[in-house]
Amino acid sequence: MTPDEARARAAEALRRHWDGALPVAMAGGGGDACLFSAKGPRGAVVVKVWADGDRALRQARQQRQVARAMTEGRFRVPRVRFVDQELQALGMVRVNGRSFSSLWPEDQAGLAEAAGGWLAAFHGLTRRDCAFDPTGQVNWLDRLVAAGAEGQRYIADFTEFQRAAQAVRNMAPELHGLPSVSAVTHRDMTLSNLILGMDGRVWGIDFENRREDEPLRDLFTLALDMLTPGGDEEQVATLVMSYGDRRTAPKVRSFLQCCFCLWVKANTPPAPSLRQSRRLQMADQLLRSDHPVI
Repeated sequence: MTPDEARARAAEALRRHWDGALPVAMAGGGGDACLFSAKGPRGAVVVKVWADGDRALRQARQQRQVARAMTEGRFRVPRVRFVDQELQALGMVRVNGRSFSSLWPEDQAGLAEAAGGWLAAFHGLTRRDCAFDPTGQVNWLDRLVAAGAEGQRYIADFTEFQRAAQAVRNMAPELHGLPSVSAVTHRDMTLSNLILGMDGRVWGIDFENRREDEPLRDLFTLALDMLTPGGDEEQVATLVMSYGDRRTAPKVRSFLQCCFCLWVKANTPPAPSLRQSRRLQMADQLLRSDHPVI
């Protein structure tokens, strides 16, 4: 999908659903999706256009549900204004504010506290206590190692990856039944997907996932984002304290952090961007850490 094709789709979606307002390209988006803003008689909207698939409908379903549940207090989700499955376009309320990624690392403590609070509110909609079972993570690691060994997947420094994966597997037997939690997760929880509104409210965006997973995955990706562009573990500690998970056992936290670090390593491409390289370096550092930052 070229930028011109995306703009044409956004314009048609606005003609159909938002009084013909004209789209203006926004910073952000990319890859298989583009973002546009527009202002019509009924207010300002952000239009997200996908290249293909049914992602507009998937995000609309999840975002509508979460937005209805997070309509009061400081932590919010923008309402869906329209969805056009034919055009793969989604319109949502435009929030007057700035993304956390554009504000970071200014006011780190304030942003870390707000990020942890928003994530706790989001996970709190579906959060449930459970006994931990590492079987899924171990099987996933086995598949990754097999794919790397057979040349089906690129993994940098594969010998070291195998060694680390085995060390993580060795942690698993003593974790069965320890206290843990489960929730429907975001799965792309980065600073760019949180917005600080001009009124002080915190808004989360970019919803598609509807499945339960390890909530600490979202906490980890936020922590990694904070550590990579100039933060430190003190700010991550603020994030974790604000998030407030006092249920998950420390040994489970350590195990999951190692799994998430290996996930970063396995998903770093052969020619990484600067951001990807920095995240990989931080994942390597956290993998060697004696204590979990999450």
